[in-house]
Amino acid sequence: MKKILATILLSSSLVFATENNKIVKIGQETSLKLMKALKFHLIKAMSESPYEAIDVCHKKALKITKQIEKEIDHGIKIKRTSIRYRNPLNKPNKEELEALEYFEKSFKEGKNPKYYIQKVKDGYNFYKPLKIKAICLTCHGNPKNMDKKLYEKIKKYYPEDKAINYKLEDFRGVIKVYIPQELVK
Repeated sequence: MKKILATILLSSSLVFATENNKIVKIGQETSLKLMKALKFHLIKAMSESPYEAIDVCHKKALKITKQIEKEIDHGIKIKRTSIRYRNPLNKPNKEELEALEYFEKSFKEGKNPKYYIQKVKDGYNFYKPLKIKAICLTCHGNPKNMDKKLYEKIKKYYPEDKAINYKLEDFRGVIKVYIPQELVK
């Protein structure tokens, strides 16, 4: 009996490990695709001016995200979120808040998690952490160090902005990738 139970536990662990590998693969590939697309548009805009970059974030970021979802299809959904969000459309829900708090706590403890996975009703949420890079500080750093007109434009678009006063390599937020259960079987 013990041998049978051990075999069942072992085989169920192998099934979860296989599912976990698929979740990580899909989550990493999807989040990387979004990061590359957003980075491409932001760098292009920044080469013109930081004001153009704000327009990319304000007017194009959600459209780019939806475009990537459409290209990938298969029911995958993507969202960027943060505890200190700029756009109210990116405000975290309860599940997302749990993941954000996990990353915040882990980074404060000196750990460096690469992802976080949640089992949800009909699939999985994969979370990829985002950290502040030097270019991000142009719009997410200390407002006292920002170009005044640039900061006024940010405040115009986002009057309740919480995404400021970051420092280099601070935890910024996550890319969440929802993966339907049928894709990991």
